[in-house]
Amino acid sequence: MAFMLLNLCAPALFLCLLKAGSIRAQCTQPDADLPIRQSFPDGSTVTFECVIGHRPVDLEASRSITCQGNQWTSLELSCSRKSCGNLANFFHGRYEVTGNLFGDTAKPVCDKGYMLVGKETTRTCRDQGWDGRDPLCEPVKCSAPPAIENGQLEEESLESYDYLNAVSYRCNRGLNLIGQSTLHCSEDGTFKPDPPKCFDGCPVPTIPNAKRIGGKSPPYKLGNFVEYKCEDGYTMKGEAYIVCRANGWDPAPPRCIAPPTATTTTNAVTSTVRTTSKGLKEKEDETKTNTKDSSMSIGAKVGIALGVVVLVAIGGVSLVYFMKR
Repeated sequence: MAFMLLNLCAPALFLCLLKAGSIRAQCTQPDADLPIRQSFPDGSTVTFECVIGHRPVDLEASRSITCQGNQWTSLELSCSRKSCGNLANFFHGRYEVTGNLFGDTAKPVCDKGYMLVGKETTRTCRDQGWDGRDPLCEPVKCSAPPAIENGQLEEESLESYDYLNAVSYRCNRGLNLIGQSTLHCSEDGTFKPDPPKCFDGCPVPTIPNAKRIGGKSPPYKLGNFVEYKCEDGYTMKGEAYIVCRANGWDPAPPRCIAPPTATTTTNAVTSTVRTTSKGLKEKEDETKTNTKDSSMSIGAKVGIALGVVVLVAIGGVSLVYFMKR
């Protein structure tokens, strides 16, 4: 119930009878929000009134009840929330309300292109009406737009911009503009959408033990692709075909994984054995060649010596012959 106990009234007759020791009928505590006596003697009167923020529905209705025997008479008083009335729209703004009764709230909202001056304050319907006062809305202003790397505004930047004013960007020569080139001053005082980016290409992928088998050579611009293949014995992890996007390579460059360690060791041993065998064979061939060359050298020396001896012998015989004659 939106009312409270106001006062209690007991007739003088009750006091007299009480002194005489007579027992009178009593009423239990009426349905009220305030803690009061647990019981009331016959003839007691209880008066109610509406709580703060509420008013009687019928101003002529009785606000009291009386204990008759062991029952209360019916209460005619009924209370309802007070109305604060409707709030009128203010200059360049309006209210978003939950209602116009006690406890309801009204949130101020500026028209599009305007913004509240100062801190936003929600108004509340109180016992004496709406609290606070109408706010002030002023035209939206945007500060200078942000600078971008490797690019600039088409026109010289201003200190502030009005609502819906536009600015445009351009990139340095040879670079790609990613995003919207034109931004507008929005209702919240910022430029939208986000400023563009000037893209100067993707970095050259570094993939050990891989070679490029498709695509163009660096530099890589937006939309360029490259395809890779791992060297023999290596396994590719990732995609072989990658494309240069605005946020880099898509997907990320692959990797070439070396064979497992055990396999590598076995191959190394096999290779060593083969190399050793090959070395021994070459050494053997070299020894045979050297032996052959050595044999040929000795034979030649012997032949030369014999030739010299024969020549000396022939010369001696000829000399004796001429002396005899």
